[in-house]
Amino acid sequence: MQHSANMRHRAALILASLVLFAAGFLNYRPWRGYNADRHVEFGTEPIRIANSVVHEGNFANPFGALRTGPTAHIAPGFPFLQFLILKIFGDGANGWLAIQILPILALGLELAMLPWAARWIGLPAWSGVLAAIFGLVTKPGGEPQWEAHWAGFLGLVLLANACRFEMNRRSAPLALATGASAGIVFYFQPVFALPYFCWIVLLTRECRNRYILPLFLVPFVLCIPWSARNYLEIGTPEMRDDLGLELYVSFNDCAPYGFEENLKRLCQGAFHPNSSVQEAQEIRSLGEYRYNRERLHTAMVWISAHPYAAGALMLQRFWFFWFPSAEGLTGYRRQNARRLFLHACTLISLWGLYLCWKQRLRCFRPLCLCLVLFPMVYYVVEFDPRYRYPILWITWLLAAYAIVTFLSRAISFRAAGTEASATAALRIT
Repeated sequence: MQHSANMRHRAALILASLVLFAAGFLNYRPWRGYNADRHVEFGTEPIRIANSVVHEGNFANPFGALRTGPTAHIAPGFPFLQFLILKIFGDGANGWLAIQILPILALGLELAMLPWAARWIGLPAWSGVLAAIFGLVTKPGGEPQWEAHWAGFLGLVLLANACRFEMNRRSAPLALATGASAGIVFYFQPVFALPYFCWIVLLTRECRNRYILPLFLVPFVLCIPWSARNYLEIGTPEMRDDLGLELYVSFNDCAPYGFEENLKRLCQGAFHPNSSVQEAQEIRSLGEYRYNRERLHTAMVWISAHPYAAGALMLQRFWFFWFPSAEGLTGYRRQNARRLFLHACTLISLWGLYLCWKQRLRCFRPLCLCLVLFPMVYYVVEFDPRYRYPILWITWLLAAYAIVTFLSRAISFRAAGTEASATAALRIT
């Protein structure tokens, strides 16, 4: 009987995942606008790098103003996927369609996996289904030329494995799978390294066993080839080296809190090599590594000279990371229902996180570390909504868990009340 019930539950989850995956595509319809005259737009750094790999065999030239040579400005994972698309489908209409589908595929996989991830990390599977529905309702931007949704899907795989390892620390295959998923996600979004390695440190302090070692060694080994490439060609072993430029663009006399405001003020054209020929020439003459070091120094000097202005910018970026608005505080009055629903999910997710802590669920520590540490770099660089997409699923999942818990308790309370009333009536009779 129990086996039959488990089989029905598993079949229901498989069906729910298939429906959620299809709903993700229907929600975005990436094929809209397709026609035979379409061509791939080379408007962002990843796709320019992919184009350079296709035509020249070099991971290079990410900026729009000038060709600047070999680069570590972007982690290699997503440009590699774009390279495969350009190589297979070309840069015409078919390539354009494949580029549009690429992030929606990742988002669909993310939504489909949420019910299973919830089950693996100790939450009710149906809270994962509700979380995926929240994702469909909030509908984050498609971002066809950025890695955000692939980072989100791979981050979900990593966090699910990390939570499972918390529950069973004596599993060598699980340790290897967790380390491998970390190494892969670093190729798409190296920012995940901060919460991941902090998690390993806390594990090591809490208990020492041989299964923790692969958590560190496997991603390290996987990342060595790209780190070696960057060191030999750029001068840095980092998976991605763009912090100096991003801080330079984010802290100056013109810089607002976010990217959209930056475009309106025309700051981008003066400070970023995508638009500024002078900045691109500086990269060509100095080399990307030295350029980033000098721009980092320039940004730190500005921050030191303008501590209150820098603090105000960081405070705004902190706020808008969690409660996004492209038009500042006044923009909230014009936001659509989807964005307002996301804000509600953000607030409710705090209750979900509290419930995980109160119930001592093993998923609490990995999820909490990710929520606290992953956004830290985005509190100092210009705000853009896509920066949150890699961890947005955590908001959906925690909010769904809070609501499922509330409903189950309400139903139990009502059932208990009904039973008590029936018992009292029998006694009176």
